[in-house]
Amino acid sequence: MRLMLNLVAAALIAGTAFLAAGLAYGDPRVVALFGLDRPQGPVVGPDGVPDAGTPVPGHTALAPAPQEAPAEASGLDTPPPGLEEQDQPLGQPKKPAVASTAYRFLATNSDGSPVGYSPCRPLHYVVNSDLAPQGAERLVDDSIAVISRATGIVFIFDGPTAEAPSPSRPPYQKDAYGDRWAPLLIAWTTPEQAPRLQGSVVGTGGSTHFSFGGGPRSFVTGSLELDAPQIARDIDRADGAAYATAVILHELGHVMGLDHVQDPAQLMYGEIGTPDGFAAGDLNGLYELGQARCRKDL
Repeated sequence: MRLMLNLVAAALIAGTAFLAAGLAYGDPRVVALFGLDRPQGPVVGPDGVPDAGTPVPGHTALAPAPQEAPAEASGLDTPPPGLEEQDQPLGQPKKPAVASTAYRFLATNSDGSPVGYSPCRPLHYVVNSDLAPQGAERLVDDSIAVISRATGIVFIFDGPTAEAPSPSRPPYQKDAYGDRWAPLLIAWTTPEQAPRLQGSVVGTGGSTHFSFGGGPRSFVTGSLELDAPQIARDIDRADGAAYATAVILHELGHVMGLDHVQDPAQLMYGEIGTPDGFAAGDLNGLYELGQARCRKDL
């Protein structure tokens, strides 16, 4: 099985800044990655107006869903800032054993720092596992643990959810999750429930970044969708669970802020020959993302 990359152009999304990513299985046992090229340069609103950002690429073969642009700052519903934010990072990323520059970021701030999640607050996540195939019970948990070690980000599992995936998922859902940014949503789903999975696409993932005016951007939430029927058909084959884990890790890499690279030895490359997990470049990029700025203002 190999993962192959195809890029499609992405239009600007007015509203939230969402980086979408996806994987597609071909025949036989071929996984094709479809990527979104991000627009050049940040979207910056007028002074004092929150900037909901640009669509950040991952790799999903879908047209960005149209969203309405807020007319004014007061039209953007956001939670009170700084929930659970501490003065120092909650964890420390594991320093890679081998230095490598074979990584790229989906987005950077004006000072060159990568756009990532605040390391000074936990990243909550929920899982819609109603359709999870047998044998996949530990794949998400194990992948989250790998990402946590690599970035130092502390993940908190908030339990199961019935929330369905949406191409225009609101980053703030007070009625569902309280006065905070919505948790990262991981959903085992179908193309009927998640149209972005139509055709051979097996998974999508991305994050939403937010900023005020021309200030620095940070991710505040994200989502990851997995095509349960497609993965169920492959998971019992030789190395099926390993390839499914590689898909999840690759998508989580995009959720955290990694872009595709040209080095075929990296998991964030457009093809996966053997599912060996993150390589040196991937790990160095995740290490840098784990040192993003704290954000008591978000």
